[in-house]
Amino acid sequence: MMGDRDRCVVAIRTPIGIVKAFDICIRGEDVYTNYSDTITPEAHASYHKSGQYHFKKGKRYIEWDGGPTGEMEPMRVNKIPPGRVRGRIRFWTGGWEVPNLSSELPPLDGDADLIVDATHLDADSILAFEAYVIGQEATALSNIVGYPIIAWHRFGTSPLVEICSFVVRGEPDDSPANL
Repeated sequence: MMGDRDRCVVAIRTPIGIVKAFDICIRGEDVYTNYSDTITPEAHASYHKSGQYHFKKGKRYIEWDGGPTGEMEPMRVNKIPPGRVRGRIRFWTGGWEVPNLSSELPPLDGDADLIVDATHLDADSILAFEAYVIGQEATALSNIVGYPIIAWHRFGTSPLVEICSFVVRGEPDDSPANL
């Protein structure tokens, strides 16, 4: 394991070998998620001290029509500044279809802080991750939208970051079909 308090490398064990999924870095009160997938390796998400949260591909904002104007605009939103989070603020979600892990993610080059074992997962599943800035009042999570958390890791001090992994398949545990 790396042991760097300001950076976390997340990897996945596949039947073919260990691949790098993403890394999260903390610089001051700014938090950066850097993608590793071969489709958009230059994409990243940033959650800044000011509370601004945005996605970029290279140095350009990714555009969307989900902002206040309803027109295509840079994907930027304002959240609680990371240093003021008392509970839990999600700042990144991502995932990959299990059969595509080895083809869409590069081999791990170096050490990882969190390795999630996907060798036993069903081929029709998605291995997903959510990352949060958490504060002193954050309550522990046991699931994400009804899917049990299978692995998690915390790092940093201020802000403190938590990464949770879960598997999406079929209906979540608390869906009406499973009650």
